[in-house]
Amino acid sequence: MDRLPQFGFLLAEISRRYVQLFEQLAQGTGLTLTTCRALAYLERHEGISQSRLAELAAIEPMALVRLLDRLQAEGLVRRERDPDDRRAHRLLLEASAQPVLRQIRELSRRARERTFAGVDAQERELFMRVLQRLADNLGGAR
Repeated sequence: MDRLPQFGFLLAEISRRYVQLFEQLAQGTGLTLTTCRALAYLERHEGISQSRLAELAAIEPMALVRLLDRLQAEGLVRRERDPDDRRAHRLLLEASAQPVLRQIRELSRRARERTFAGVDAQERELFMRVLQRLADNLGGAR
């Protein structure tokens, strides 16, 4: 049986279930998936603009503004004027964000561990290489 026609459905289903698992693991931590996504992308792309972070993290710009306001009030993020564009701000992590980022990495590790249960290291590596190639084919990974 050719399973390739099922690709899109299976990918969407895995993504949906992974998000559910992550949210389940995050219950009681005070972290939402949106917050985790924003902080994780900001860690990888520190100094980016709000609009770019919204694009990368797939968060509506107005929702991101509210989230950043809260994260800034909590002392996790700061906005600095972009020296190249007076209208824009660069986003930077405060040192106090490090424990939260460690918590996010631990939640991610636990979600991956459960997701990849029974899949050996070689299969995981091949799977990740194929996913990266698919992302590249569709315009690159985030």
